[in-house]
Amino acid sequence: MKKINKCPICNNDIFLKKISCKDYTVSNEIFKIVSCETCGFRFTNPRPKDKEIGEYYKYSQYISHTNNSSGLFNKLYHLVRAFSTGRKVSLLKRITKKGTHLDIGCGTGEFLNACKKSGFITAGIEPSQMARNQAINNFGLRVSEKTDLLEYETSEFDSVSMWHVLEHVSDLNKTISSINRVLNDEGKLIIAVPNYKSWDANYYKEYWAAWDVPIHFWHFSKITIEKLFNQHKLKLIKTKPMLFDSFYVSILSEEFKYGKKNFIKGALIGFISNVLGYITKKGHSSIIYIFEKNSDLKQSKGIYSNTDLQH
Repeated sequence: MKKINKCPICNNDIFLKKISCKDYTVSNEIFKIVSCETCGFRFTNPRPKDKEIGEYYKYSQYISHTNNSSGLFNKLYHLVRAFSTGRKVSLLKRITKKGTHLDIGCGTGEFLNACKKSGFITAGIEPSQMARNQAINNFGLRVSEKTDLLEYETSEFDSVSMWHVLEHVSDLNKTISSINRVLNDEGKLIIAVPNYKSWDANYYKEYWAAWDVPIHFWHFSKITIEKLFNQHKLKLIKTKPMLFDSFYVSILSEEFKYGKKNFIKGALIGFISNVLGYITKKGHSSIIYIFEKNSDLKQSKGIYSNTDLQH
């Protein structure tokens, strides 16, 4: 196991255990989630080493890496994905010109292909060979397995996206620094991650599916993600909820807690969480964050805004 000794946001080393969660999909192992006592950032600690983490992805029903549509849950997932893909492309077109776009963790390529059809010059990164091959063979996309971004030129992209990917990366600061390098001065960055402050997270506690240990290394709130990106001179300009995620996560959480999916109750919990996400500061089950470069922000450890963000 790999132990994190320094907080990646503030570099302090005093952590408090917050919750223990089980890996329900592969190993049935228990993992601890800790909180930095200085800045409040949460992360799985300890976690599997980088050379070991691939074993925890070996789940035949890992939906985002397959096009398996057998069963009601998978069918619903793919219907929602098709709808959400259109919404994501519309968002991208609203915030940037139709230029060059990089999707990190592009999976089987549906979103990137939709971007390509909308006039963007696209590139993707996907470490999963199975998903990457589908993206290339099904859509003819330019997709690399290399996650270090070294093959791309400085300021090459007008926009970059990471849809539920940042929580999986091993080295947060290295990754964000690399994204900043390939993003041009007018570029926009779209990040979507789970929000452990949401009502459904509090309701399900250790059974909340979006903890997803151990493959989710990092666990974000609206405050901590802004702190992290501010120190890389990336300014948060907008947030948007991912409304469907609360239903998906709640249905899975029901299965983790009670041993079977309960679509009706899961949908109800998801609906409640979405409503409360709008009327409270805690936010939704998953949130989209849009960043842009800002040279006025100080790029140093421990310099950040404490402002809680509104939708």
